[in-house]
Amino acid sequence: MNSQAIPAKVVTGYKYLRRGQFHEFFRFTRHYIYAITHFSTKGNRLWEMPSPPLDVEGLKIAVYTCIVGDYDPLIEPAFIEPGIDYYVFTDMVCPENTCWKKIDITQFEEYKALTSSQLNRKIKMLPFMYLPDYDYTLYVDGNIKIMDAITPMIKEMGNHALGVHYHRTRDCIYNEIVNIAYLKKADMPLVRRQVAAYKEQGYPRHHGLYENTILIRKRDDQATCQLMEAWWQEYVKYPTRDQLSLPYIIWKLGYDKTKIHIMGMNLYHNHHFKKISTH
Repeated sequence: MNSQAIPAKVVTGYKYLRRGQFHEFFRFTRHYIYAITHFSTKGNRLWEMPSPPLDVEGLKIAVYTCIVGDYDPLIEPAFIEPGIDYYVFTDMVCPENTCWKKIDITQFEEYKALTSSQLNRKIKMLPFMYLPDYDYTLYVDGNIKIMDAITPMIKEMGNHALGVHYHRTRDCIYNEIVNIAYLKKADMPLVRRQVAAYKEQGYPRHHGLYENTILIRKRDDQATCQLMEAWWQEYVKYPTRDQLSLPYIIWKLGYDKTKIHIMGMNLYHNHHFKKISTH
């Protein structure tokens, strides 16, 4: 746990005490002690092969987000880059002056067949299906504001086919479920069954953890297309938190990690983006 986060944690604990929320204070304290003694980022290490910058001349590039059922407000980019197409997959009414081109998800058969979360994840994970005409796609969660040009990030992909950020505070799905339980963010019996299944198959501890808020994918890389399809199928099997299944699927398929470009060790330090709220 980064020492710079300690003051904020102390303030949180003090607020619980001041309000007389003693159960929440002890619950918070127990989790905080576990975090500083168990959480690590040492497993978030990937030695990338040097790669020359990608020549983006003539490439079709799309940025997209997906908002189902007014889960997030539509956030306008602070910087709109010429030559980049911006799409929002949504069922909401969009402002007339938005830069986002609306793709109406109510036209899809899966709109009624899937839950809002499932439809969001399917569109998030399968850009090759929903935006097949683009060479590169950059997905952003609905709570992300684009602050700068996108093209430099595509250039940095070089020969890589998948761009992600590492998680800033954790490197292990077995520790991630502790945080999920504390934040009450998922169906915990299902989460425990999911991770128990991974453990039974031999999935290692501290094998890396990604923050899947922003994703870059190269369309014509077959292995990455297969990885994304397998990720979606795993999410259908275990519709919990998608950061649990991506490291596992990479490991299970033996996906070539030299195809992965790490966009940063901490999303909050990437000046191209700003997280407006947390999910």
